[in-house]
Amino acid sequence: MSVFPTSPGFSDPVDDAQAVFRAVLTAFSRPGIPVLLPNLPSALPAGGFSQGMLALALTLCDGDTPLWLDEAADTPEARHHLRFHCGSPFASTPAEAAFAFIARPEAMPRFVDFNQGRTDFPDRSATLIISAKLSERSEQAHELSGPGVKGNDRGDGQRFSVSGLPIWFWKDWEANHASYPLGVDILFVDTSSSQVLGLPRTARVRESAKESALCM
Repeated sequence: MSVFPTSPGFSDPVDDAQAVFRAVLTAFSRPGIPVLLPNLPSALPAGGFSQGMLALALTLCDGDTPLWLDEAADTPEARHHLRFHCGSPFASTPAEAAFAFIARPEAMPRFVDFNQGRTDFPDRSATLIISAKLSERSEQAHELSGPGVKGNDRGDGQRFSVSGLPIWFWKDWEANHASYPLGVDILFVDTSSSQVLGLPRTARVRESAKESALCM
C-alpha cells in the first residue's frame, strides 16, 4: 500500500476555517460578487486540487459529508489529505455526495446527476465546488437576479463572468433554478487567485443585455 506524506492544512485550523466560512457566507449572500478567501492551506504537490478548493474542503467537510471528486481532482494524494484533515467518506457517485469538487468543469456531470435534496429536506442537496476562471469583462458575461443580488432594487442585476464551463451549463442552471427549493448550489473557485463566487439555486441567470447588444 502506498504511503503519502501528510501535507499541513491551515496554519491555524480554527481561526483560518472560521474566516473562510465567513467568506463563503458572504459569497452566497451576495451572489455574483467575487470574495477573497482570507486564508489558504499549504498546496498539494500535484493534481487539480487547488489551494482554494482545499480551503473550502477543510472548512466545509467533515465525517458526515461524503465527497465526490472528478477525475482531475481525484488523486491518491488528495484522498489521503482529505481523509486525514476532514475525515470525510468518498462517494462513489455524484448523487451520493454532499460536496462535489470539480477541477475540470468541461467534463463534469449534469446537474441532475447530483443530489437534488428532498422536499422535506431541500438543504441536503449537493454543493458543487467548481474550478473556473472568474473575470469582470467577457463576451460570455451573464446577469444575476434574485435574493441578495446587487442591483435588484434598481431593476438591473449583478453582472459576472465565468469561463471554462460546458456548453450546456447555463441551460441546466435554468432548470436547476426552476426546481427550487430543490437543486444544487455552486461555489466557483478562481483558477488563478483565491477568490470564490457564490451561485445559490435561488439566483436566476440570463445573458447580459449589454453584452447581447454588443454582439448585434
